[in-house]
Amino acid sequence: MSLLDQIRNKAKANSKRIVFPEAERDIRILSAARSLAESGYAIPILLGEHSKLTEMAKKEGGELSSDIEVQPVNSRETEEERYGFFKEKLAHKNPDESQLKKLCEDPLYTAGWFLETGRADGAVAGSVASTGQVIVSALRTVGVAKGSELVSSTFLMEMSDGRAFTYADCAVVPYPDASQLASIAVDSSRMHQVLTGSKPVTAFLSFSTLGSARHERVDFVKQAVAKAKELAPDLNLDGELQFDTALLPAVANRKAPNSEVAGRANVFIFPNLDAGNIAYKITERLAGASATGPLLQGLARPYMDLSRGCSVQDIVNTACVASLLS
Repeated sequence: MSLLDQIRNKAKANSKRIVFPEAERDIRILSAARSLAESGYAIPILLGEHSKLTEMAKKEGGELSSDIEVQPVNSRETEEERYGFFKEKLAHKNPDESQLKKLCEDPLYTAGWFLETGRADGAVAGSVASTGQVIVSALRTVGVAKGSELVSSTFLMEMSDGRAFTYADCAVVPYPDASQLASIAVDSSRMHQVLTGSKPVTAFLSFSTLGSARHERVDFVKQAVAKAKELAPDLNLDGELQFDTALLPAVANRKAPNSEVAGRANVFIFPNLDAGNIAYKITERLAGASATGPLLQGLARPYMDLSRGCSVQDIVNTACVASLLS
């Protein structure tokens, strides 16, 4: 059984409520919701008008299942509650009445309100909206998780031989500072354990291995490692390590024989977005790995982002991940 199969089965056992704010704008969402409902992986909540969603489903030759919950974006019954919610959440920005009413009509913000008020366990968006729009909506509704410094992302990489690795950050933070990189590493390690059930062994990657090269970028990674160990002394973290040293026992025995991470790593922390994004695509395209992500982390509640080129199965998988994180 593949790791994704295991994640889907765990999601089925959880039976969480996942809200989709872009249902009216993307037929893929309806197809994914139908798949989730039929399989029992999650209870989908579609934001939109029931009549419009029903018509969209009919055009695709299907029906809107009774197992799929439909909720209006701007319900009169909850208008006052939502208005008060956004007024309180964004008090530091001193929004006027028209701005607050606009937020009440925004599906991405309404999905965040569903999450924060317990009406849903997870949210999935981004098949239409940009990553930036999804993150801003999530930050202004559910906020950053306690202990996290920022929102970042991971990719879950499943190899053809069944091994699973976590890569971070590959999609959100271009050039993290040392504190941010430490936070990314801690969040990624926790994410890896939840999704794979395996103990994270986390390597901070560099072009140097434990002082083999001298450079300010090497010093930056060392600082991040030290900060991460302060944040999470229970985690197995080390660096700076070159990728082959982190992955291969034979290389680790020569280059870092005293490291508890070298040769055993399953979580790889890249020093910047250039390296992370290039690496996950190389692993996917040349090594034939299955890449699931980007998976947002660092939020107080699971608000997931999709690629705008996502498939229906990608949406289903991301909803199952949201279920496990809730």
